[in-house]
Amino acid sequence: MSNSDNSAGHSLRVMMLDSTGAHAEWSSDVTAFKYGWDFVRVDSVDQIMQKLSRDGCDVFVVSCSFMRPQQCIDLMNQVAVSQPSAIRVLLGTEFWNAHQRAKSVEVSHRQYAHDSKVGELKGTVEYLCKLTRLLGRNSLQSFINNVGCLPTPPKVYAELTDAINSDVSDALEIAKIVERDPAVVAQVMKQVNSSYFGFERNISNLHEAVTLLGLRNLRSMALSSQLNSQFKQDKDWQQFSFEAVNERSLLVARLAQVISRRSGASKAQQDHAFLAGLLHELGVLIMASHNPEQYKKLLAYSVKKQKPIYLVEKASFGFFHGEVGAALLGLWNLPPQVVEAVMLHHVPHLSEDQEFSPLTAVHVADAMLPSVSVVGNCDMASTLSLRYLDQIGVMDDVPQWRIIANEYRLKMVSNA
Repeated sequence: MSNSDNSAGHSLRVMMLDSTGAHAEWSSDVTAFKYGWDFVRVDSVDQIMQKLSRDGCDVFVVSCSFMRPQQCIDLMNQVAVSQPSAIRVLLGTEFWNAHQRAKSVEVSHRQYAHDSKVGELKGTVEYLCKLTRLLGRNSLQSFINNVGCLPTPPKVYAELTDAINSDVSDALEIAKIVERDPAVVAQVMKQVNSSYFGFERNISNLHEAVTLLGLRNLRSMALSSQLNSQFKQDKDWQQFSFEAVNERSLLVARLAQVISRRSGASKAQQDHAFLAGLLHELGVLIMASHNPEQYKKLLAYSVKKQKPIYLVEKASFGFFHGEVGAALLGLWNLPPQVVEAVMLHHVPHLSEDQEFSPLTAVHVADAMLPSVSVVGNCDMASTLSLRYLDQIGVMDDVPQWRIIANEYRLKMVSNA
């Protein structure tokens, strides 16, 4: 993405593929309302790809109601590879079936109705561009590069993603993909059979686990288990247990998924809430394993000054653990709403959204479950943002969410 900053008077480069001219008025609206965008609308895939290759863009919009769904998805995948920092928006996915819409969420930041006006997108895309600039700043990227993170996502995750995109649904074939990595199998089976997951009987084999979990949940757990093995607890680290953090993250993931389901979120959003819940504390593990002594001091300072750990991290590093985790996941082109939820789970009020999302579910789940035990009693959980919940209109749901969360809280306490 470019370093353009629309708020500083620089043009936001927005490209739109509109093969039928259904959104021809967007160009005049951008000018009339003085958005300050460098807006280009074209009606040919070849033409827009040439422009994209030559000029790049900050935002890429596709009017897809008159294109085949798979053609739109493939195009977004190409853009994700060639312009990984560009915000990707689809118009018209309401005409697709549920499976096609689930695929679209994997490759785009937002989806809007075909008849949406440009003004409906303006605030959100500018906010998403700001988040992207934050994740791309030199200090954060330099930190990520120095902690030895993998440049590409784990192989099993990539292969399971390919299975999703190719519509593979046979549980036996999916199990064969995971079985290539025995360490992942062991971790997945351990998690599936934990009391946190809530199955009433022991799950005896991976094939059965695939059937019960579903492909996307299995993919999430495979990624989580491989990341956990990447960032290990130092033998001298006594401040908190990395394993306890990972177990709590599984509980946050399960609770976030249930909250999403109860809120009427799509299956894709439920799955993304689960994945974001699993990974929301990834940045903590990275920072604590990279420089244990410094992170010990931050935890102690957080307790002494009674400040949330993410604010102490921000003051010390210039970024906090949500941004660290999101920066790594963003390099891997994970679903944008997953990256966003990981980044903002402590500060959801920074979001411009006006509706329930995976961020909502993860923030609420993290805030409603007790923190892991930390030396000095540092509380690493989020504080429920009533301001944010009011912003998206879900305050009436909070009492019911607390009842659900209490069931998971009891599981966490009983396993302490």
